[in-house]
Amino acid sequence: MIHVTCFRCRRHFDLDPVWVGVELHKLKARQPRFYQAVCPGCHAINKVSVGEMQKDLDAVAGEIEAALEQPSEQPEEKPSGEEPSPAG
Repeated sequence: MIHVTCFRCRRHFDLDPVWVGVELHKLKARQPRFYQAVCPGCHAINKVSVGEMQKDLDAVAGEIEAALEQPSEQPEEKPSGEEPSPAG
């Protein structure tokens, strides 16, 4: 786990390194230097250095790759205007 302290409310919270690795990998345009972690208490955006997290990310590199290979399980959205007809 990656431990973070919010700069605004000083709340301590943890980030899952696999989740962070997947989110960083989605930013294909460039290699980000910071990850934007949202505080669960005050919802402030905290900049967390990728360099400081690199050891934790390297430790779970295999899990990150496995998560990237799995298809996303997001439900498909129905086009607007098509609503199910009432049975009856």
